[in-house]
Amino acid sequence: MALLNVQLLNGSTTTIDSTNASSGDTVSLGLVSNATLIVDGVNVDITSFAGVSGLSSTTLQVVNGANLTVSAQLASIGAGSTFNYQIGAGSSLTINAAAISVEVLQTAIVDFANAAGTGHFTYSPSTVLALPLSLVPTIVNVQNGDQVTVVGASSVTRVNDTITFNGVGLLGLGSVSYAIPPGATYSYNNTTDTLTFLTPCFLRGTMIATPAGEVPVEYLREGDLVLSLNHGAVAVKWIGSRTLDPKAMDKPRDELPVRFQAGAIAENTPHRDLFVSPDHCMFIDGALVPAKLLINGTTVTQPIILNPIDYFHVELEEHDVIWAEGAQAETYLDLGNRNVFLEPGVLQFTSQNAKAVKACYPFAYWGAAVDNARALLAEREPILGYGVEEAKAS
Repeated sequence: MALLNVQLLNGSTTTIDSTNASSGDTVSLGLVSNATLIVDGVNVDITSFAGVSGLSSTTLQVVNGANLTVSAQLASIGAGSTFNYQIGAGSSLTINAAAISVEVLQTAIVDFANAAGTGHFTYSPSTVLALPLSLVPTIVNVQNGDQVTVVGASSVTRVNDTITFNGVGLLGLGSVSYAIPPGATYSYNNTTDTLTFLTPCFLRGTMIATPAGEVPVEYLREGDLVLSLNHGAVAVKWIGSRTLDPKAMDKPRDELPVRFQAGAIAENTPHRDLFVSPDHCMFIDGALVPAKLLINGTTVTQPIILNPIDYFHVELEEHDVIWAEGAQAETYLDLGNRNVFLEPGVLQFTSQNAKAVKACYPFAYWGAAVDNARALLAEREPILGYGVEEAKAS
């Protein structure tokens, strides 16, 4: 491990990645007015801030699977300075409040806008009486699949749209509160100190390929064999289910099934209309792309449904791709939230165990992989009877 001295110049953007750092390195960060630091694909720990007496606005982006820990001692930061932490897809941020001064905590914002449902924020509250527990970073733009952990919490309570983690801080006598999206529901795991968000799932009636032919997903049981892309015939490890009432949804577009018209992906693929949850990833051209990113208004839509929706999850020994209505789709990826699948809900937070699980293929939330998948769907639109102008509009 090495100590990196990084000086952020006024108005500049500086990147820490594998070309100038190794995972496990520590960083001494010099702050000069408005600047951006990008931590790209490496694991680093900021152990000190050194700044100026005037106001400073610093943006720290954690992207491409990076893990940033902030346990920085304060040297000289002007009162009212701001710290905007932006978590990218598959990336995580840990803030150790015991090592951070009040000025840094009270102006910190943790933004999940670019996390695409795969970001993780861990907050370790201070056990020092001089540092009030109320001075916690503000969380904004959380999405389905994003994760928040408060270390040491023993329980959670909710009042309107505020979640309070209890039993934290000195002698476990304190609490930490965060605002959550209106209408969100959740499960709490007091072993991992976490709340947990929705994960991908299939709609009741979806036909899953098995060695003996296609079987409705709701008929599958633990031990039954299904066909997987990477391991052939594999036994089902676990089946989860949940029922959602569209009439009770605060944000229906976050939960209503996405419909892939028969033939939308390729000839006879899917061979029957396929319905999956918005965050369920389809395997297209080597990448896992969330269904919600493929909606085009023609062959991939999100119709309004008023009747209760039954969602099912299929887990194998390893995260894999299976055939649903003849299309390739991911299996359940264990994020530590099994206990919510017999309950209705809109949103949950997820477990710290998610750091240890491994996806079988890369997830794609933007860029070439998503563009390629959309282009493939666009090529199928005229074949399925949608006119050129109609396809362009979509």
